[in-house]
Amino acid sequence: MPKLAYLLTTVDWLDVVRTAASVVTACLAYVALKNWRRQDKAKREAEFLDALIEATHAFIVDMAKPVTMVEMARIGMRSHGDDWDNQDENGAIAHGAVAYIDAWGERDSKRLFDALNEVRPGAIRLRSLGTKGQVFEFSNYRACHQAITSLVWQFDRIEAFAGMIGSTSWNWRNPHVRASLDKVLTITPGDLQQHLGSGNVAVLTFAQTTYRTLYRR
Repeated sequence: MPKLAYLLTTVDWLDVVRTAASVVTACLAYVALKNWRRQDKAKREAEFLDALIEATHAFIVDMAKPVTMVEMARIGMRSHGDDWDNQDENGAIAHGAVAYIDAWGERDSKRLFDALNEVRPGAIRLRSLGTKGQVFEFSNYRACHQAITSLVWQFDRIEAFAGMIGSTSWNWRNPHVRASLDKVLTITPGDLQQHLGSGNVAVLTFAQTTYRTLYRR
């Protein structure tokens, strides 16, 4: 009892309470700050996903015109060949490609580049978002990033196609030039659409999975 009485008379209990209150306040502030940071991170991640979905959708819609123009150019190539009835479409197109380029290549190349220039801002934005997404360190983001790269690659492929059909002054007898032409002629509307479709599915699948993860936190 004497010791208890001594403590009661010598310890500044008001100061103890103040100290304890400060400690509790600091702990609560730390927890609140930690929760705020987590919520802020989730908000920024959700905003990124929204932007990515919108950019992907807009890009695919805008790519419809250039893909159609590639299809029309390939029909033009086939119509300039001597074997329109040939069941080998690629072979028929290859035979008529040079004649088509000499006749209409410069005009159609300009039209295709004009269409691509309308898509270019969307391609740049999508590529930029693909790079930005790596900062968040999402789980399984690698597959999404590869899908974005594949999507934008279709823009690059059509750009190469447009450049080739506009090269009316090239020597088509040169084996290297001919090899470049043959490579570009492998670009088909079906192949472009397949890559665009699969890329879109991959991005949406990633976004849906990541959204579920965010809202479970």
